[in-house]
Amino acid sequence: MKGKSIFVMNNQMENISSNLNQNLVIIENISPENGHGEYAIKAVSGDFIFVQADILTNGNSALAARIFYKNKEKNWQIAFMKPVGNDRWEGKFQVQETGSYVYKIFSWVDPIATWQTEINRRLQKYLPIADLIPQGLKLLEQMSRLASKEDTALIKEAMRLFKDKNRVDEAGQLAGSFRFTEWLNRYPDNRLSSETSEFSILVYRKKLEFSSWYTMFPRSASDDFGKHGTFEDVVKRLPRIADLGFDVLHFPPIHPIGFQNKKSRNGGQKADESDPGSPFAIGNFNGGHEAIHPVLGTIGDFKNLVLEAKKLDIEIALDLALQFSPDHPWVSEYPDWFEKTGSEQIFASGQLTSVQPDFYQIKINEDNEEAFHGALEEIIRLWISWGIQIIRVVQPEKHPFYFWQKLIENITVEFPDLIFYAGTFTRPKVMNALSKSGFALSDSYFMWRNGKYELEQYINELAYSSQKDFYKPIFWTNTPDINPFNLQSGHEPQQLIRFFLAATLSGSYGIYGPVFEQLVYESFPGKEEYWNSEKFEIKHWDWEKDTKVNYLIRLINAIRKENPALQKTNNVHTCFLENDQILAFLKNDFAGNKLLCVVNLDSYHRQSGMVQVPVHMINKNHDETFIAHDLITDACYTWRGEWNYVELDPHILPFHLLRIEDYHGEIY
Repeated sequence: MKGKSIFVMNNQMENISSNLNQNLVIIENISPENGHGEYAIKAVSGDFIFVQADILTNGNSALAARIFYKNKEKNWQIAFMKPVGNDRWEGKFQVQETGSYVYKIFSWVDPIATWQTEINRRLQKYLPIADLIPQGLKLLEQMSRLASKEDTALIKEAMRLFKDKNRVDEAGQLAGSFRFTEWLNRYPDNRLSSETSEFSILVYRKKLEFSSWYTMFPRSASDDFGKHGTFEDVVKRLPRIADLGFDVLHFPPIHPIGFQNKKSRNGGQKADESDPGSPFAIGNFNGGHEAIHPVLGTIGDFKNLVLEAKKLDIEIALDLALQFSPDHPWVSEYPDWFEKTGSEQIFASGQLTSVQPDFYQIKINEDNEEAFHGALEEIIRLWISWGIQIIRVVQPEKHPFYFWQKLIENITVEFPDLIFYAGTFTRPKVMNALSKSGFALSDSYFMWRNGKYELEQYINELAYSSQKDFYKPIFWTNTPDINPFNLQSGHEPQQLIRFFLAATLSGSYGIYGPVFEQLVYESFPGKEEYWNSEKFEIKHWDWEKDTKVNYLIRLINAIRKENPALQKTNNVHTCFLENDQILAFLKNDFAGNKLLCVVNLDSYHRQSGMVQVPVHMINKNHDETFIAHDLITDACYTWRGEWNYVELDPHILPFHLLRIEDYHGEIY
């Protein structure tokens, strides 16, 4: 804490030296904060930042507290704090613009409020107040020296009242009035004060918190079997993707692919000319990360794709994979940057075989950090010029956290709408560290949370632990790298359950598009990988195929856009239900939109039970009737009070998406 007094006027903060203050006010246990203020917390434009702190002093003196906040170099703005019990104080302010904000708390022992409190206490008990009037007169004199011209005249009139010994009762009434309290707030005596250090906030656009991702390989976009797709082919797919309700189209790397050690089907070592190779082995004589795979099209074709997608409110997200094929231009230009030793151990034909990797990892150290930082920043700026505003960095944990922090800070200061996404499923604390280092969006462990208990524990961790202030997750059903065990049966109800959970639990979610839609489930034996993975070969998809999965994706994405409660992750409340095969949770935006989601986690059997609806969170009484309107089937159920019956058959529909509505006596 800083031991100085601050005088507030006209939204400015002016330091006033004072030797009276010896940190008489204690301010501690502040939230939200990240790493004791070392890192920024994250918010979305339009969010209210709810600030709390323990604020206390000795004795019974009254305290006052304010939040000072500002965006970038603008003037400080002020928000009031109020006590909520047990020396805990709270206040809030709203962030509007994207970019950097800071806030701090300023609190002081308030002699004016202390005096006013004592006056009101005596008046309530009909005790004499005459002995307090001289002190009040001194406080008014002090306020008059700070007051505006208009208020000065009114305060001097009040001083005349306080000097009249025959008008003590009137003086007491004025002391407890709204006008006197207003003067107190405008012209406080804040010499006995404390101030916290500044806490940083990074404010992002809405896309960070609410987005629906669709992953596809552009090379598999062609209508013709066996033909390499192009960006022009992808443009043809855009209306369908938009119709399904997705607003982010995500591509694995789109750059030239290396020839040396090129992988064949299922990652095999013996590739021939017909094998396209893995797009994650980046670079050949056509260029590296700054170039486009020539078979996909030109940079002009890609820019046109970005523009056509934008017309349909779709953003293109690109993978930034720091994986360099032996043919990448940088490998010969900067040979000291790369680790070229080592091999992979795989099972082939029942035997352990050593194979050479098709790409090298870069090793960042003090010798190459500055040069590599400049080169990588140049590439990112080039992508921005192509129209890219979302960059998914593949396995960023392989490189120093401080490197990413510096890189992201440098670029986002100039481009605050750019979203960096940490694309990795590594250890939890490492994922937290990456998020703190500046990555706006992060992968999550949703794919491996299956049972009711572990789902409840995980969503409560994201919503109520300290993670909520800095960790913005995306829930994936599957990815090109991961065919989760829970989808390896190809059982349609299970597919629908996982989709519904991802799309309703998290504001941001994604699917590995055609693979998920068309229930491709064959796995590499014993692994969470796809058999005949699209990472190593070109696929041909029936883009006109429509299924029950497609229908529900389209419907639920539309419901997400129409209901603000589904556009956040941290507003979830799990509901009690004795049946361990049914998960129920409430999503509430506290502005009238309240959705109760009920999911049968058993994809084979009908399940039922009584769900306990938290009526206090939906503004209902314990015996009040309301409507639970299923937005998927359009069925309306008349419910009453806390406990209500649910029953779900997974072979019909394994979930309810119920909007809580008022009951008006209509017959349904």
